[in-house]
Amino acid sequence: MTSRIRTAVVGLGYFGSFHARHHALNPHAELVAVVDPNAERAGLAAEDHGCAALQSHRDLFGKVDAVAIAASTSAHFEIARDCLEAGLDVLVEKPITQTVEQADALIAAARANDRILQVGHIERFSAAFTALCEQVSEPVLIESRRLVPLRPRANDVSVVADLMIHDIDLVMRLVDARIASITADGVAMVNPTVDHVTARIAFANGAVAVLAAGRVNETGERTLRVVERDRNLLCDLAESRLTAIHANGAVARMGEGAISTTTRDVERHDNLGVQTAAFLNSCRTRQPPDVSGETGRDALDIVQRIEQCMLTAASEPRKEHPRVAS
Repeated sequence: MTSRIRTAVVGLGYFGSFHARHHALNPHAELVAVVDPNAERAGLAAEDHGCAALQSHRDLFGKVDAVAIAASTSAHFEIARDCLEAGLDVLVEKPITQTVEQADALIAAARANDRILQVGHIERFSAAFTALCEQVSEPVLIESRRLVPLRPRANDVSVVADLMIHDIDLVMRLVDARIASITADGVAMVNPTVDHVTARIAFANGAVAVLAAGRVNETGERTLRVVERDRNLLCDLAESRLTAIHANGAVARMGEGAISTTTRDVERHDNLGVQTAAFLNSCRTRQPPDVSGETGRDALDIVQRIEQCMLTAASEPRKEHPRVAS
């Protein structure tokens, strides 16, 4: 029987606590330690999972084989670089780092040390998104909406890096073409960083993606619509449901039977649990992860291009609308 992989989780905030639980539950992992600069928080998590409580990621070196990093984004680069150089396999939460240059450095460190580097784009592991991918052929238009109520987390980064990055990654998985242009507009409503954004990504093959993300809403929504030449696919990531509307070209355009609709519920699973299992499998088999460092780097690059578009738009003088004479 193959021995379990010795793991640790660094960062025990809202999402890090879930990472720790899944590492403790996975039969292929031995959760050796949890790490957080808050000693009380680390101690409580360690007590829950029967492992050691540490305050520095450097205290892990020589004690574990792999680490999941769920610390604040500003700490991702230093922690992940140190762990890779110490010979550990790394899963780092999204966004991979603060800058593309830092992401490139992590990718280089993973290669130099022959280590696994996976990025936590968790929606890739959604059962509903997997079902959508099985159906999509040639997207012409993609519309994503990711809206959440106001919550006290990740408010140090824009909603693009916090939420829209998920859909950027999903769009790039669905469209196999280079980006031709990006435009975007956003507004800061409550936080010092942008809270609501709409972005348009045009691809060289003619496909277009329109993405909306907001974090000051009454209710939540996570949907992805893919329009092809003869059908419209709506993936509800929150409800785990896939709806297909087919245009029946042989029938009169507006007559009865011009379209047919099918809806099916996709059996749910725990996305984080599946992501954790995929990471551990890469650690065990040494096969490259599907959501690689390069994947995370490309998503971050688009995030920063969208943020730059918003800065440019905000700096341009607003055009006066002509007044209509009464």
